[in-house]
Amino acid sequence: MGCVGSKHDAADKYKVAGDAKDSKPKGQASNAKPTGQINNYAPAQPKPKLDPADFRFVNLKGEVKVKPPGSINGQAFTIDKCEDCDLYILDNCAQVQIDECKNCRIFIGPTDGSIFMRDSSDCKCALIGRQVRLRDVTKTDIALFCRTRPILESSSDIGLTCYTMNYAALSAQLKAAKLDVVHNFWSHVYDFTPKSTNWHYLEPGTTVEALLGGDAGFPEPVKAALGAYGGDGPLITTWGDRNPPAPDYLFVIFPQHKADSAMQFINQSKHEACVLRCNKAEVNPEVAGQMAHFASWARSVERDISAGMCIGVELSGAGVRAKLCHVAHVLGGHDTEQEPCGAAFRHLGITE
Repeated sequence: MGCVGSKHDAADKYKVAGDAKDSKPKGQASNAKPTGQINNYAPAQPKPKLDPADFRFVNLKGEVKVKPPGSINGQAFTIDKCEDCDLYILDNCAQVQIDECKNCRIFIGPTDGSIFMRDSSDCKCALIGRQVRLRDVTKTDIALFCRTRPILESSSDIGLTCYTMNYAALSAQLKAAKLDVVHNFWSHVYDFTPKSTNWHYLEPGTTVEALLGGDAGFPEPVKAALGAYGGDGPLITTWGDRNPPAPDYLFVIFPQHKADSAMQFINQSKHEACVLRCNKAEVNPEVAGQMAHFASWARSVERDISAGMCIGVELSGAGVRAKLCHVAHVLGGHDTEQEPCGAAFRHLGITE
């Protein structure tokens, strides 16, 4: 069974929540019975009617289109049959569907649901979503933030790297989409039709602006809508499942009551080492026991990490242990050089 369903008819495909067509017919009777009581509150204001045309880019060629922060507000969006376009959705969405696009530059802001891309080729994309699924997509490079495993089906020559660009509205949009910065599994790909040529890693250090804008950078309307961008912020750039840049390895895990300390440690570490992977998950007693065995931790540590939601980070870099172990201890983390311990935690809680 394929990962992405068949296309809906045009009416459903371009439907948005709050569309006037979804409202109750005017002549429909109410089942409510009069109570004889006087209500002392103001009647609810009707929701503004949304124009479906505001939530789609369709049949465009050679155009620059930008939806700025605040213009989508968690609605679904559709991109269909576009060619040689720069298409930027700089707001949080419910879900996004991209079909039959060619040679486009596409940016999709934090998406609470799925980003589906189908029947497209020769595109450059930056995608931030809970799920990202590609079917029949070719020759496309993606800077990716994905809460779950990215899924490929019948796709080839897909280049992937970690999404890295902060911008002014990003923190609020991630919160609205219920996405956590420690949950980015961009490199943990599930391929329904696996072949060695289906996907590959882009060069480390590939930036979103270079990927989408090339030497010229973003188009001016995009820069204006982004505001301040490209500086420090909430995102954590991870190396993913590429071969580590150095043989030195360090895994640090923080129990639930040290969540703030965990984020402080990660934010310091990303300037002093290479962050391979992060995760936030509950550790059951069985897995806690395995991790404690790999790391030779005391029973007290085993109990500590099985008491709720933990945050863990895997690091690499020359002398990483000497640089960061003391910091981890001061902040209340538990550390080890044993990679099997980190491997037992790195993919906990991921769903496809």
